[in-house]
Amino acid sequence: MLKKVMLKKVMLKKIVLLSFATLASGPLYASADCQKHPKEEQLHVLEMQKKIVNDYGFAIKKFQAAGHCYEIYGWGLNEAKTEFVKIEVYFDTKTGDIVKKKID
Repeated sequence: MLKKVMLKKVMLKKIVLLSFATLASGPLYASADCQKHPKEEQLHVLEMQKKIVNDYGFAIKKFQAAGHCYEIYGWGLNEAKTEFVKIEVYFDTKTGDIVKKKID
């Protein structure tokens, strides 16, 4: 019985520590620092998607508004432009410029 109680306490401590670690590290990697623009100045979602595909050459798997950014998950060419890799990219909602790009 005592072993079970001690095991539960250890497990609970691990869960709490992992939860704090996840919360502390989440905002550092989860989004980009995009400038806020009034809704009427933002590119329409369809215009932004067209720009992403035609101008940047990215294939979109998922598109969403994230904070003050447009965000995609998809595929793009690697730095050597030899193969497609998974990407996560944040765009300015007014200009469509890349704010942050992560290649997996």
